[in-house]
Amino acid sequence: MSTKDKSGLVARSATIAPAAHKSDKSVIPADEDMKTRLLRRTATVLFILSITITMLTHGAVYPIAAGLAAILMASSLALAYFAMGLPRATGGLFKTALACWVLVVFWCEFQGMPAPFGLAGHSAWTALAEMGIAADASVSPTPGVVRGGVVAISLPAMTLLCVLMLFRRDSAVERALWVFAVSGGCLAVFALFQYVAFPHSLMLGEKLHYLGNLTAPFVNRNTAATFYGVSLIALLSHFKGLQFQVIPGSSLFYNRSGWSARKALLWVLLTCASFGAVLATSSRGGVFATFVALLVMFAAATFFPPVPSQRAGFAGQPTSSVKARLLKVVAVLLILLLVASLFAGRVVLRAEIQGVDDSRFCVLPGILAAIHDGLPFGIGPGAFINVFPAYRDASCGMAGVWNMAHDVYLDGLLALGIPFLVVLVAMLAAISLLLRRGILHRKSRRLFVVGGIATCVLVAVHSLVDFSLQIPGFATWWLIYLGMVASISGGRKSSGEREN
Repeated sequence: MSTKDKSGLVARSATIAPAAHKSDKSVIPADEDMKTRLLRRTATVLFILSITITMLTHGAVYPIAAGLAAILMASSLALAYFAMGLPRATGGLFKTALACWVLVVFWCEFQGMPAPFGLAGHSAWTALAEMGIAADASVSPTPGVVRGGVVAISLPAMTLLCVLMLFRRDSAVERALWVFAVSGGCLAVFALFQYVAFPHSLMLGEKLHYLGNLTAPFVNRNTAATFYGVSLIALLSHFKGLQFQVIPGSSLFYNRSGWSARKALLWVLLTCASFGAVLATSSRGGVFATFVALLVMFAAATFFPPVPSQRAGFAGQPTSSVKARLLKVVAVLLILLLVASLFAGRVVLRAEIQGVDDSRFCVLPGILAAIHDGLPFGIGPGAFINVFPAYRDASCGMAGVWNMAHDVYLDGLLALGIPFLVVLVAMLAAISLLLRRGILHRKSRRLFVVGGIATCVLVAVHSLVDFSLQIPGFATWWLIYLGMVASISGGRKSSGEREN
C-alpha cells in the first residue's frame, strides 16, 4: 500500500472514529430509536383501527361506534405527541385546529350548563315556567344531548391533529396518500359489487334506505357521493401521464417514479370504480359538486404545472401562453359536460323531475327563524332534532325525520351560534395559507396540493345542500387527506427555514 493510500485510510478512519464513540442516541435520529418507533407504530395502529371502525359502522353515526373510535383516536393522538412532538412545518394549521377544537368543546360545555350570569336560556325554558314546571334553564334546550354531540365533533378534530403529527416527511406522506387513494378505490369496487349483486345489503347488514342507490359504506347517498368524490380526486392526484400505444406491447403509461404496468392498471381500475361509484349514488348535489371540483383540479393543474414536462399529468408545457391555457380549461369543461351527458343520465333525469321542488328548500325559512331565535349562543350540537319541529312548516310535508339541516353552514350556525363563524373563518384562513404556499413552492408534488384544493371545493359546494360533513366518518376521512396534503404543502422550505 502506498503512502498516499495509507494517509487516505488514516484520514477516513479519523473521520469515522469519533462517531463510533458517540452514544446510540446521537448516531440514530431521535425519531428512529426503539422507544419512539414503538410509540409511533402503536399510534399508527390505533389510528387505523379508529378509521376502520368509522367505515364499518356507516360513518360512526351510532354513539357507541363514535365513542370507541374517538377513544382510539385520542390514544393515537397522545402517543403521537410523545413520539413525534408538535409539527413545525404545519404548526400554524395545527395550533389553529387545536384552538378551534378547544373553543368548541368549552362552548358546548357552556351551552349545557345552567345559564350563568343571569343570562336567559332558550325560549323553551320560558314555556316550561309558564306551565308551572320548575327547571334550571340552560343555554341549550337539550343540555344532555349537547355533551354527546361533542364526541362527533372531537373525532374529526383529533384525526386532523393526529395526521399532522404522524405524517411529516414527504416520502412517508406520499406512501400514506397512495394507501389512502387505494383504500378509497377498493371501497368503491366493493360498493359497486354489493350494489349490483346484493342491492338489499349495506356493508355487513340489511339495507333499509335509499334502495336503488349506491350508499356503502354510509346510509345516505349524498355522503357516499362526497366520499367517493374525494377518493376519485385522491387517485387523480397520482396521475403520471399518458401516451398512445402505437407499437403493440409498448407501455401504455409512463413508468415515472416507479410505476409499473400492474400499478398503472390498478390505478385505472380504481379510478374508474370511484367515478362509477359517484354516479351510482344518484346524488344531484354530490355529482354536481364532484364535477365542479374536477374542473377546478384540471384548471389549477393547467395553470400550476407540477413539473416542466407533459409527463407531470394534467399540466401542459410551462411556456404555454395564458390564452392557450384558457383554451385547455375550456376544452376540459366541454369534456366534463360530455362525460356528464353520457354517464350521469340518471342524476340529470332526477334533477329534471324534481327541479327545485325539494323539501330542503321549503324548510329553509324555518331553519333561518330557528337560527335567529338561537343567536348568539346557539342551541347546541345534536339539538336540531328537538328544536326544529317547532319551526317546521306543515305545507312542506310531514314525511321523514329531520335530525340535521341539509346545509352545514346553517346547521353549524344554529348549533354553535357566533363561535361557529369564528371557527369557520380561522380554519379557512389557516388551510388557505398553507395550500397557497404549497401550490407556489412545491414543484414535483404540486398535483397533491391541487388535489387538496379540489376536495375543499367539493366539500364546500356540497355542504351548501347536504350534510356529508356532519357525518363523523366522512369528516374524518376527508380530514385525513387534507392533513396529509397540508404536510406536503408545508414541507420543503428554503435552506434557511428547513427543520433538518
